Amino acid sequence: MKTILFYWSKGADVRRHIIRMIAECDRRKKPCYLNLLAAKLNLSHVAIKKHLDLLREEGYVEVLNPKGRPNYLVLSKKGVEVLREFSAR
Repeated sequence: MKTILFYWSKGADVRRHIIRMIAECDRRKKPCYLNLLAAKLNLSHVAIKKHLDLLREEGYVEVLNPKGRPNYLVLSKKGVEVLREFSAR
């Protein structure tokens, strides 16, 4: 099921890249941090945080170690499902 977050809204391309990058970190068994995403996408930390906040609210991304440092990102089950949808395109 295609969602507006990844196809028809402003920032959809960035959110698709974020999902793919988090999945790639997981595949390589490396943690994925906000700083890494910002550097690789050449965007500010604030911009990446806004996208991540939206992805977290909608249940696509989870933060591990939320009360400690450093926090890192993983895809939720819903995030993995939407990643498969991108791959099928």
